[in-house]
Amino acid sequence: MGVIVLGRGGSGAAAREQLQALAEPLRALLPEARIVIAFADRASPSLPEALGQCLPCRQIIVQPLFLPGENALLRWLEKVAQRWRHQQASESEALAALPPIVFAPGIWQQAALPELLARQIAQAQALPDVTQTTPERWQHDPAAWSTIPPHQRHALLCLGPRCTALGAAALWPQLTERLRACGKLQRGVMALQTSCQYPCNHGPLMIVYPEGIWYGRLDEDAIAHIVDEHLQHGRPLAQYRIHRTGQEPAGGA
Repeated sequence: MGVIVLGRGGSGAAAREQLQALAEPLRALLPEARIVIAFADRASPSLPEALGQCLPCRQIIVQPLFLPGENALLRWLEKVAQRWRHQQASESEALAALPPIVFAPGIWQQAALPELLARQIAQAQALPDVTQTTPERWQHDPAAWSTIPPHQRHALLCLGPRCTALGAAALWPQLTERLRACGKLQRGVMALQTSCQYPCNHGPLMIVYPEGIWYGRLDEDAIAHIVDEHLQHGRPLAQYRIHRTGQEPAGGA
């Protein structure tokens, strides 16, 4: 049996560390199961990647752990699993030979959750006040938080659930590393993660401003070309463009 512990991602390492910390004791409790972690958005592995890690298990259980539980997101994730099975069948083996995939009830549906929270709240009464846990200079924020960065462009990479399922999370480190490698681009381009941008069927998506160029169906090669040509030399690439915000200039790319 394969078990996918499914959470929501984040821009830092905390989401991965916390899911991994939960997966370790779960492996001890379910020694016959293959326990893997996955993220619905903003991090990898995505659900399709985790499903692949569970092969050749006889059954795959997806356990959503995030709160709140969004019914629309869960329905869409079930569609992601269906598409993954059909893609596997078309590439390698018969659909009937693939393991069944089951979505377990979300953590918010567990009857024992209020009791667990009540115990946590009772134990928290003995914890120290925030005056003992915050830094001495808590009222002083870093000066950089008040400084506008000297960038000329924004590169907005979508890491919403649908783009993540299509591989966007793996593109984020490539984008930031390539910007750092270009030297001046590290200060000239502000790379930002976003939630869903729409239209999802063109994902992975990235929008570059101020030009308002929407790039879609991105992969590693596309990211490299966009950084080298558009972000470094100001030459938008028509082969990846799906839309342009505002009016097209005369002779525009």
